[in-house]
Amino acid sequence: MPVLLALIAAFSWGTADFLGGLASRRGGRVNAVAIAVQLAGLLSIAVIALFAGGRLTGADFVWSFLAGIASGLALFSMYVGFTKSHTGVVAPIAAVGTGLIPVLFGLATGDALSAYQVVGVPLGLTAIWLVSRPNIAATPTEFESRAGFVYGVAAGLGYGFMFIALDQLTADSGAWGAVPVRGGGLLTVAAITALRKLPMVPVGRGWPMILGSGLLGSIGYLTFIVAARLGDLTIVAVIGSLFPAATVVLAYLFLHERLSRLQRIGVVAALIAVALVSAG
Repeated sequence: MPVLLALIAAFSWGTADFLGGLASRRGGRVNAVAIAVQLAGLLSIAVIALFAGGRLTGADFVWSFLAGIASGLALFSMYVGFTKSHTGVVAPIAAVGTGLIPVLFGLATGDALSAYQVVGVPLGLTAIWLVSRPNIAATPTEFESRAGFVYGVAAGLGYGFMFIALDQLTADSGAWGAVPVRGGGLLTVAAITALRKLPMVPVGRGWPMILGSGLLGSIGYLTFIVAARLGDLTIVAVIGSLFPAATVVLAYLFLHERLSRLQRIGVVAALIAVALVSAG
């Protein structure tokens, strides 16, 4: 069950990213779209929590809110990294860091892996690296490589800490555990956008995609929180970090974007990794 829930989280996040990307293409203003997605996600998870219930402790609120701040800072690091370097440098480093940081934390705090999982976890991290590489042939300069590495590591640390923080929530937090993470993300992205004096309201016809992205992102948070509660962080973090695979497959199916050979290998490796960690 934890692996299935983590897969749902990965698919939800990957689809949310796909829809958010479409909204940005149609209306531009990437930061504004990010704010709108966070707001839609906050409203949707609040409605879900009203019906699903749960009870937050003070510690639950703090951990979830910190997870939101971390995700907002990670998103900012990704965006800045894309402007300072190449996507092919930033994205794979950030994606692997997202899975690797919680894996190391889980192992350090007592998670034990079976023989299958010892193979499946590193294979999953490799798959994350492969599917996150864009299908663009470009050679970055030395400066761009260094900048991309720094911002990629920063984003990976942010998203990795987000997974660790969500793993700290108590069982009683229920659906309400996903509300502060959305609030923290919204405030962080909005504050950064305001400080940089960027537009805060998206334009164009992207609102249906923004609403869908916000809802699916919240479903991803909710299912990951339950997965982390039921299973080991080492396993569910790797599975949850496979969300780029869903994004690139959706782009292939609906936008007819060509998958590179490495991305195709990454998708296959992701499927094998899921099978291995599930067998454990």
